[in-house]
Amino acid sequence: MRRWMVMATAALFAWAPSAAVAQTAAPDPVQALKKQFRAERGVDFTEISRSGSGEVRVRRHGQVQLGTGGPLAAYITGWNVHNDDRLNNVEPEARLIVADDTYYLAGESLPEGKNWMGLKYGEKLKIEPESLITEQTINVFDPAVLKVTMKGATAKPVSGGFFYRGDVTYAELSKVAKSYYAADQEGVTSKKNAKIKIEWRLWTDGNGLIKRLTAKTISVKGAVLERVDTRYSDWGRWQIIPPPAADEVIDWEDAQNLPRDLPDPNAIDLGATP
Repeated sequence: MRRWMVMATAALFAWAPSAAVAQTAAPDPVQALKKQFRAERGVDFTEISRSGSGEVRVRRHGQVQLGTGGPLAAYITGWNVHNDDRLNNVEPEARLIVADDTYYLAGESLPEGKNWMGLKYGEKLKIEPESLITEQTINVFDPAVLKVTMKGATAKPVSGGFFYRGDVTYAELSKVAKSYYAADQEGVTSKKNAKIKIEWRLWTDGNGLIKRLTAKTISVKGAVLERVDTRYSDWGRWQIIPPPAADEVIDWEDAQNLPRDLPDPNAIDLGATP
């Protein structure tokens, strides 16, 4: 009788799924991202970035409009916060719109009726539009970049979703998105700086959509160059971001002739006062 019970118990264990098999596999964040590429849909984000010294923090809040191929437009508000509590030094906000292959920066001291300066980034600003949206080195809006970043990372179940961590080099990122990373100021194309590493942590919801990404950029010598913490919300929300009205925009070249200093379009700091 005891032998029969042992055999029956063994049979039950043989047929029962293992804990690993029974557990629901984590959704693929890359595939979850691709499903968000729909017309008139978007996502919101908030972000804090710090330089290696941490003396100045740049805060951003933005909305990104997506299309079938990725980001189409964005509206960003940002400001610098200096780490001097005695001065409470918070610079005025800067506003930015990226739409229709044009970079629009809200400006002061413009001619009456003009509220924005416009620059075609395909002509004067040799960078990809997504790089104007965020300070994150890892472009989470590019499925190829997200895939190479997360290669080999294991999902860990956490409250509300999953957690991943790992690191990736500029060389690996540049290989799958050369045009995006070629303009990076850290020098992606050089052999030396290509070894610069980004240590990252990523949280997703239960459907695999990114909720938060933190990244720390580390130099070849081990120095921390930058820290960025970005949180994403309302994936799939209805979103349309139109460019400013044409009669409110002055061309960047024309604005250069005005009696005021303008920021260098090739060294944009969203936190800086225009």
